[in-house]
Amino acid sequence: MAKPPEADILLLKREHPAWTTEQLERLPDGIRESKAPQILIEFKATESLSKETFIQAAAYEYFYKQSQDLTDDDIQTFVISAIQPQKANREQYGYHIQIQPGVYQSDNIAFSHITMISLNELPDELHNAWLTCLASKKLKRLKAFNLLKSQGFKFITAHFKWFLVELLQLISTKGDDDMSLNFTPQQIKEMGEMWASDLFTPEERITVVSTMPLEERLANTNPSEVMNYFKPEQRLADLSTEEIEAYIKQRKQQTQNV
Repeated sequence: MAKPPEADILLLKREHPAWTTEQLERLPDGIRESKAPQILIEFKATESLSKETFIQAAAYEYFYKQSQDLTDDDIQTFVISAIQPQKANREQYGYHIQIQPGVYQSDNIAFSHITMISLNELPDELHNAWLTCLASKKLKRLKAFNLLKSQGFKFITAHFKWFLVELLQLISTKGDDDMSLNFTPQQIKEMGEMWASDLFTPEERITVVSTMPLEERLANTNPSEVMNYFKPEQRLADLSTEEIEAYIKQRKQQTQNV
């Protein structure tokens, strides 16, 4: 195959008869109500919904069921759209039925087994925020990040916190007006510093930083600020007597010339 098909697919497998409390805290509306033990998700970040969207999702489900010998009850397929579908576009594929805000079912027999989730229409609640931080509307994303900051970060590891901070900075610099929070580079820098100080304990910061290469840790650091943390004997430990004497001589000459 010269050009393999592109796929933005996520497969969730539930190991227990029902979602656990922890899982429900992180699953969006629509998925958290599903009784199926396996969830197949096709995520559309920048593309509008099209006929191909649902055909692809149906094909993924069909071939996966065939390969795993699954029944219709074993799996439920979702199409998640970061861009809010226009009413006319949504309804031409039969998505007239709104199960709950942002969650739609189709009355078209070809797509009735595929649930559609519109991120911009989901309620601003913590269990939705893990996904609505990827919504196309900047206000929606900002509300999601604020929810994660105030309530959600206590549930996740330091490394995932850093990932979300990096994600915020990434999507904030996109050129498309509808995909940007329109922050200046300085505002982004200040926000990153603010999030780091507010959301990470000293122990978590040490844990994350300790995994970084030394050159990354010291990037943009003033050498004199670093050296202030070392005692004189530590600074001179790796220098030879000749180097020390040459430096003293140089300093004396500089002092005399002042």
